Amino acid sequence: MRAVRGLLAAVLAAGIVTVVAAQPGGGFGRLGVQDTFITVLNNKALQEEVKITDEQKAKFKGITEKQQDMQKKQFEGMKDKFADAKGDKDKMTELFTEMQKEGAKVTAEVKKLVEAELTADQKKRLKQIHVQNLRMGAFTNEEVLKDLGATDAQKGTLKEIVAEFGKDEAEVRKDIFGEPKGGKGGFGGFGKQDPEKTKEFNSKRDKLAKAAMAKVTEALSDDQKKKWGEMTGEPFDLSKLTQFGGFPGGGFGKDKAKKKDDE
Repeated sequence: MRAVRGLLAAVLAAGIVTVVAAQPGGGFGRLGVQDTFITVLNNKALQEEVKITDEQKAKFKGITEKQQDMQKKQFEGMKDKFADAKGDKDKMTELFTEMQKEGAKVTAEVKKLVEAELTADQKKRLKQIHVQNLRMGAFTNEEVLKDLGATDAQKGTLKEIVAEFGKDEAEVRKDIFGEPKGGKGGFGGFGKQDPEKTKEFNSKRDKLAKAAMAKVTEALSDDQKKKWGEMTGEPFDLSKLTQFGGFPGGGFGKDKAKKKDDE
């Protein structure tokens, strides 16, 4: 129960709003993507990137305290349910889904408070970094697809590309790390990982992402490619967003940055 309690606290603390199962190569060992409008409350690198002022940081402290209070209440309301469901994977899955829905409500409320303190330019940049951080998942995200003006045919193509990437990434993950603790579909994956294996996984995953992104580019029109550039902006080092056992660095922003340096 201690492990479940730790995972529950971690998910609540992260303000995760993306459904876990939607992440390629998913399983409950991998958490979803944290909204940058939540991350900016405490992430120094992100605060520097969007030029958060001292006055805004002071306001963020109050918002963070309110967020923690809401999360504490949510945690207290869920922990007994998880204790009762111990050993029942189906029930645990239902509870994690319920937890995500309730967590999304907290995140939405906190996000409104944060947005009220930001300038238009700060909000634009945070959204760009969030889209970068969605990685391949961006191309199955309804909001992103709407902003791109994707047709139904393109949505189908992009969905297939993302699914293929997810399958390949899952195979690489399994080959390097093995099955998550608790077996396939279990709630593990939070144990200490070998740095060398993590490095190997990142390298292979980035190659898969690069190949998948080439297919995505082929599926987009010239106007959509331009729009994608506007939606993502300058590359941000996504590894700086990681707060705990989440996603290592890499992804499209990193590839773009390397290309830019090479040029």
